[in-house]
Amino acid sequence: MEGDRVPNLRQMKAQQKVLADFGDFALRSDTLDEVLIEACRLVSEAIDCDFSKILEMEESGEAALVKAGVGWDPDQNVIGRRLKFSERSSETYSLKLGKPVVSPNIQDEKRFEFAFFLRDHGVVSLINVPIFLPGGRAYGLLQVDSREQRDFSAADIEFLRTYAAILGPVIDRLHKAHSLRHALETNKRLLLELQHRVKNHIGIITSMVRLRTRHAKTEDARAELAGVAERIETLRLVNEKLYNAKDAGTLPMKSFLSELMENLCVLHDAATHKVRLECNIADIHLGPEAAVPMGLIANEFVTNSLKYAFDGTGGTIFVSLEVANNRLRLSLRDDGKGLPADPQVAPKGSGTGIRLIDGLATQLGAEAQWPASMNGAVLCLEMEHTA
Repeated sequence: MEGDRVPNLRQMKAQQKVLADFGDFALRSDTLDEVLIEACRLVSEAIDCDFSKILEMEESGEAALVKAGVGWDPDQNVIGRRLKFSERSSETYSLKLGKPVVSPNIQDEKRFEFAFFLRDHGVVSLINVPIFLPGGRAYGLLQVDSREQRDFSAADIEFLRTYAAILGPVIDRLHKAHSLRHALETNKRLLLELQHRVKNHIGIITSMVRLRTRHAKTEDARAELAGVAERIETLRLVNEKLYNAKDAGTLPMKSFLSELMENLCVLHDAATHKVRLECNIADIHLGPEAAVPMGLIANEFVTNSLKYAFDGTGGTIFVSLEVANNRLRLSLRDDGKGLPADPQVAPKGSGTGIRLIDGLATQLGAEAQWPASMNGAVLCLEMEHTA
């Protein structure tokens, strides 16, 4: 009797180790096929059988797909095979019963019909164990097959039931993880497509405005339309930065503002007027709700400076964005001839821009400040920043 107990204890320890090994593997893997293959390998090792496989039921319940398995002849394409269930299949019976079903010898079995490839592989004994997902919905079956006639012991059956009970939640988790990844990838693709379409539409609008600018009859109309085109260009740059960003929800302010300023200088041919640009912009990322109005404010100030501040003599435009004590501070200034004592009394053609700056500052929860300066125009805005 002592001799009978030792092998059983060894087998139980081996099976407990398999359960632990599989649980550890399932926690580390996020690929369903990989987990199912390892599940088959370990269960064959624990039960000491020739073959094992996992079947995933179709929604109709009339057939199942062999999702994974070990021991099967690769030339017979067992993995990936669709198995049609009949009323007399052992799989159907096990699923209806909701319990393991053993067939000690399929040659003598009168209750069930079996797939032809089982006999081709020399299978004699097999056991079906249903796998249920959380909530009680059937996923499919774990099957273990042997070339030798075998009466699976009560300990074997309980081990396989426990194994299947662990498999169910693991499969459910990986299915949900896959669905979430797929949804994320789909949303990302749709967002990129939307941003690409917006970019194209903005380009069309800009071209239309510039075409209308060339046909405008007055200088004032041309100036206003040119200003509109520049603002649209700012929005185009925002969209481009979002399109290329790793995180589509934020813009890198350092590259965004720097590129915006450089584009304006090129657009106004500032190099011929010897206007230099100096930027001190924090390496931070902001959402579009803050970055867009900030970019438009910078666009209005720099455009106004390029047009009116230097009278062709050249100078410097300074742009600064700093973060301190959870506050953002945007500073813009030039060393040109400066604004009138009342900045609302704007140079010809720039009044719309200054009124727009006030409105955009309000969107940011800030107030446009125009400190008096002995040398040029200065604009400062300070607002709350939450990282």
